[in-house]
Amino acid sequence: MSRLWALAALILAFTLGPAAAQPQRDPLAALNGQFGSVAVAPPPAEAARLAGLMGEALAALQPQRPGQLDVYLLAASLWGEPVFEREATQAADILRQHFDLAGRSIVLSAGGQGERRYPAATPENVSAAIGRIGALIDPAEDMVVIFLTSHGRPDGAIAFSETNRMAAALRPVHMRDLLSQANVRNRVLIVSSCFAGAFIAPLVDENTIVLTAAASDRTSFGCRPQNEWTFFGDAYFNHAVRGGAGLVPAFDQAKRLIEGWEREQNLTPPSNPQRYIGARADAMLRRAENRSR
Repeated sequence: MSRLWALAALILAFTLGPAAAQPQRDPLAALNGQFGSVAVAPPPAEAARLAGLMGEALAALQPQRPGQLDVYLLAASLWGEPVFEREATQAADILRQHFDLAGRSIVLSAGGQGERRYPAATPENVSAAIGRIGALIDPAEDMVVIFLTSHGRPDGAIAFSETNRMAAALRPVHMRDLLSQANVRNRVLIVSSCFAGAFIAPLVDENTIVLTAAASDRTSFGCRPQNEWTFFGDAYFNHAVRGGAGLVPAFDQAKRLIEGWEREQNLTPPSNPQRYIGARADAMLRRAENRSR
């Protein structure tokens, strides 16, 4: 799923004009490693509509139920190509059924399929979604599932892009810090991108599960804009989870499927999907899945 990040930076630099393009080649360098974006504002009417979509999505989230293990979902397509929006929205539908998530899920998207139907996947909205979920849950009792799909960067970050408008990157330490600041303790993070294995090490603890489409030094496959799914999304959500497997067993099934597809198509080096399973998170996830059956 590799892409030349420099291309996105170059496009954005041209959008911002010569004065902005000359001082630095990477427009994100001005962020000094912080989680944020370099962006051009949408036209007023579109900006107002997108703000309304986000407000409605946050307001629709229901509070947790005392004494119950509630599961919340954030699914986000971070790059404005159709395959990623299709993957995020279809995965969200599958996970809603898997966990019975009525009123406890939110989808963000960078667009890619015409008129925007979902709140924008910007750093601000990702942070706001995690913050709102963190305010609604009981951190000792509930679990949060986060699914991200996009292109990945060789430095391990997952990339945000809206064509000619916005560029950003979410580093693994950014995700760790967002979850910590929101007091989201029990979590499942699923990352479909190249180099996604980089998300494992910063998030390792007994309350966390991390499932990734590729090792930290490998690309993943299947992200052509016309595709319905990436290889990982297809194998994991569309085949394994939709087929009734739990989230952890589904990963092992998906990995075998992906290995077979890559051999058939002579795709090398193999993506080598990675996982980390914290013991307490695994036990909580099993309880949540058993309750939903």
